[in-house]
Amino acid sequence: MGKVGRKTTEVEQFERIEEALELMLYKKLSTQEFRVTFSKMYGVTERTADNIWAKCKQILKDRFTEKTEEIISEQLSRYYDLLDRARRDNNKRVERETLADINKLYGLEQKKVDITSGGQPISINIQLED
Repeated sequence: MGKVGRKTTEVEQFERIEEALELMLYKKLSTQEFRVTFSKMYGVTERTADNIWAKCKQILKDRFTEKTEEIISEQLSRYYDLLDRARRDNNKRVERETLADINKLYGLEQKKVDITSGGQPISINIQLED
């Protein structure tokens, strides 16, 4: 029969995740270094250490995504305030530029495509004399 270990409590697991994040972010351990260090620290298998590494990577990715969404939301709020002021002041230039920036943030920006020459430079010669 294989080795049977004891279950980790929720508090212990939280502390281990914190320690794992510290090893990754502050001590900047590589995946292999983390695997060896973490497994020795807590007396777990390297496979368990790999699972903790993956869990930490997901936590970091989720936090980054949340922070990015928060920043974009704040920026959009500022743009809408600026747009409202430009409309009240009848400032068409600022209104147009603000709308263009909002479109960029939403990914709605229209790409300009040259349909006449397929992107190749064209030369037009006009003779004004007969």
